[in-house]
Amino acid sequence: MSCHCTSDHQSIPPTHQDFRWIHGPGQQDRRAGFVERTRDIAAGVHACLQIIYSSDLVREINLDDGLGEISAPAIGRADAVALFRLSVAASGLLCEAADEQITLLNALA
Repeated sequence: MSCHCTSDHQSIPPTHQDFRWIHGPGQQDRRAGFVERTRDIAAGVHACLQIIYSSDLVREINLDDGLGEISAPAIGRADAVALFRLSVAASGLLCEAADEQITLLNALA
């Protein structure tokens, strides 16, 4: 059986590049990584809380609707709790990272 594999030195280079929010000279700023991490964590927490809120709202509407049409929430209660815990952990991580930056900046004074 012949192998159709190519060696590493003859492979086609990947097209994937690491994603960055900040482009150009701003990438060199010492705070760039923190700003990008802050943006990602805040967006993730925001999305989690929106999903939790909309699912809770659908459950409340279903309870109030009585004999009307029941709608399925986007996520169940267990998943909502998991997303909430993720949001708490992520916002705590963000707070710790900010504290590190504050300590570094205060050390410059």
